[in-house]
Amino acid sequence: MKRIRRNISPVLMAGLGIWFLVRQNASMEILAIIVMVLSALGIVLHVTDKESTKAGKAAHIGLNGLFIGGGAWLLISPVTFNRYLKYILGGLVILYCLLNLRRMFRFRYRKGARIAECVPAALGVALMLIPLGEGIFTPVSGGVLTAAGVVTLLCNLFGKKKAGGKPAAGA
Repeated sequence: MKRIRRNISPVLMAGLGIWFLVRQNASMEILAIIVMVLSALGIVLHVTDKESTKAGKAAHIGLNGLFIGGGAWLLISPVTFNRYLKYILGGLVILYCLLNLRRMFRFRYRKGARIAECVPAALGVALMLIPLGEGIFTPVSGGVLTAAGVVTLLCNLFGKKKAGGKPAAGA
């Protein structure tokens, strides 16, 4: 059950990114609902997580609460939200990757997995800093979200070391 709960978030992140790649004229209202549902799911998963510390739970719950607020803001005022969308999506990817990196250091994942998790974070920074036109923004942001989800999923499946220091095959 623990492995399934840990892999729900990256699968959903990759799914959202693939949806952005496929539906380049994605409706902002649908995006807002998806963000709010994912954040609510994140809150439920972190509240029920028995391994996490109280500070870790509070940080995750607080971030998910911010994303629920962002989704509500998007539903209320999509035009204003569009100006800041690249910063919000880039920030989402960066925070997501940093939280995963913290967990990877805590549970002693392999160095290659930790380096791989830095790649989507760098893509999130690039998404925020590089000016993109409206026509290219949706597929680029979809690619960044997909990369974040897929890299995290692969690191969760193949990046953890065994207790003896050897890499685990599927842990």
